[in-house]
Amino acid sequence: MLESLYAETLLSPGMGVCFQWRFRDNGRYLLAIMDPDSPVHGAIGQAIERFENTTFELSPDKPTLIEWANSQDALQDPADVRELRLGGAHVFQQAIEFFQGMQMMTDREEDPKRLGRIHHCIGDVMGFIGQRSGSVHFLEQAAMSYEQALELRLQDESPAEWAQSKYNLGVAMHGIGQLEDDPRMLKQALETYKQAVNCVERNEAPEDWAAAMCSVGTVLCQLGTHRRGARTLEQSLVAFRNALAERTREKHPYAWAVTQNNVAAAMQALGEHEEDIASLEASIPLYDAVLGVLTRDSVPLLWAMVAANRASAMLALAAESDYLDMAESAANEFEQLVELFDGTDHVAYKNAASEQAQRALELIDRLQV
Repeated sequence: MLESLYAETLLSPGMGVCFQWRFRDNGRYLLAIMDPDSPVHGAIGQAIERFENTTFELSPDKPTLIEWANSQDALQDPADVRELRLGGAHVFQQAIEFFQGMQMMTDREEDPKRLGRIHHCIGDVMGFIGQRSGSVHFLEQAAMSYEQALELRLQDESPAEWAQSKYNLGVAMHGIGQLEDDPRMLKQALETYKQAVNCVERNEAPEDWAAAMCSVGTVLCQLGTHRRGARTLEQSLVAFRNALAERTREKHPYAWAVTQNNVAAAMQALGEHEEDIASLEASIPLYDAVLGVLTRDSVPLLWAMVAANRASAMLALAAESDYLDMAESAANEFEQLVELFDGTDHVAYKNAASEQAQRALELIDRLQV
């Protein structure tokens, strides 16, 4: 299992944001190198549980993890869960000091394997804070820790551990590239992901292989959208579809939903770039299928992101095909999203939905002439 505290990216062209979600319960490896009697041991275990199934926007608006945890509102999390996560945020910051203390007490020559694992864990906690707080500084510190781990986790000697640290280094680079809108950093993340996925045996670790392949697809889609490159978007679709061969709806519904949404987003981007009605038409039922898993009652904010994606694909299709009824449906769906966000702290999402609704109304006026 890939050792990671990170969330996965759910592409959200309908709202123009980068949305992320941690849904995998694989953070308990941090406890394996801790003294069970340490007060941090129990606290970090509880904190990991509190941050499972966590959704958030990757943005630089929250300079600390504490502020991010305290910013969650009822649309996403009940108040009591917010308070628990606020406490958990303090624990993650304490965990960095704990692991750094272990690092100082571990001799590189006597126990390089243990020291490599400690560096990897420091990188994960640093990256966890950086990803959720939007701090490039913490993500850069995470990348540095993974590079230190990779000096000890050699590919020839320990390929699985090397792939873990290499993949997480790619995640940290990916986050920096997204926050700074830096295509060069995104390209570096892509190459790092590729190196990791080539070292993961699909037959032995299909879930890890699929997660890494999905990350390859995500950064390809972002590069393709950034450069408006059809070939890069086509490569993104191939990567996502490869991941879906392992991430089935029956076995891994949440992982399937994130990947399927990203397939639809890449197809939508390709359709808009190529003015291809068929690609736009094909993206809509894919979004419909995702909304059958990410329901409004279970994950309302994620549901809203995918619903916005679907409405934006309908709007693009209406513009390409002159479908008046499609434009009217898109306007109606965006107006419903405006109502959903009305009265919440998600003002930016409400404004984005309002702008999309206005675009749809303007298209309706043109088509009615």
